[in-house]
Amino acid sequence: MARVQHYAGISLPGCTEGEGCFDRVEGAAPPGSGASADASNGSSFIMATELTPNGPRTRTILTYSESANPASPHYSDQTALFSRGQWVTERFTKAEINADPQLQTTTLYG
Repeated sequence: MARVQHYAGISLPGCTEGEGCFDRVEGAAPPGSGASADASNGSSFIMATELTPNGPRTRTILTYSESANPASPHYSDQTALFSRGQWVTERFTKAEINADPQLQTTTLYG
């Protein structure tokens, strides 16, 4: 049975360990509060990789996003993706990496 937990006000899919689903998420609302449960533990990084003749195809997700700072744009960005059933597609080949619109290169000397 899938449960809905909340993190940063975002509903999360998942279930408890005993229910046996791919994503484990657990939490508890204050007793008698009638409030939705807040996620307190569970899967934080999920990765699925397919090995193909053309190289690996990998999707990842940081279920609780990357930043603990509520002012950061990365505070809940991947959590929102996860809630919608979306993933981040990883890049492996030089062409895939160079095609990333967010690509920044830093050259170090020393």
